[in-house]
Amino acid sequence: MLVTSSLIFLATWLLYPKTKIRLPVLTFETRTKKELVEADWMRGYIDSLRSGATPREALQYSNPALIPNTLRQLRSYGLIQPALHQDALTQDSLLLRTLAICWQVSEDHGSSLIPALEAALEAHTDREQIRFEIANQLAGPKTAAVTLAILPILTLFLGQTLGIDTFSWVFSSWLTLAILMIGVSLLTAGTFLMLQLTKTIEKDLG
Repeated sequence: MLVTSSLIFLATWLLYPKTKIRLPVLTFETRTKKELVEADWMRGYIDSLRSGATPREALQYSNPALIPNTLRQLRSYGLIQPALHQDALTQDSLLLRTLAICWQVSEDHGSSLIPALEAALEAHTDREQIRFEIANQLAGPKTAAVTLAILPILTLFLGQTLGIDTFSWVFSSWLTLAILMIGVSLLTAGTFLMLQLTKTIEKDLG
């Protein structure tokens, strides 16, 4: 029963990655909605600057959920750069962090924000595209690891449905139990390492 429970636990973990078990799970990472919103907002901000709006005026049309501190400072005629920096930390946004730095440089030296923000947006888009492509390429190893982990379990149940008493045979002697335990251990360790490896690669890219 212990071995059967272990097999069921492994299958449940692999098939239902949203459980609260803190182990590597099968997820296919794509560009998140938050990152797309930030990129679209930055494009809109650059377009507003191109149309002749001042940096402060262009911020007035921003998403309140994205830069709440900045908009409060804008309405009270406060300092924008510290507020942008705070919003960048809150949102964990590289684009907002870039805007805060460029804003400070623009205030100190009077340079235009447009060229720097366009370069930052292009770099951000390229980075997200590369991460998206690599995540798709990692989907193959992830799928292979999960498939190889599930196949032995499905084979046991398939034999059972065909009338072969596979579970009785597996538990018929200490030798078969020992082989089963070794197999389950190697299968679990291999799947764990494969998913952990792909997760580490995705984390490094992120």
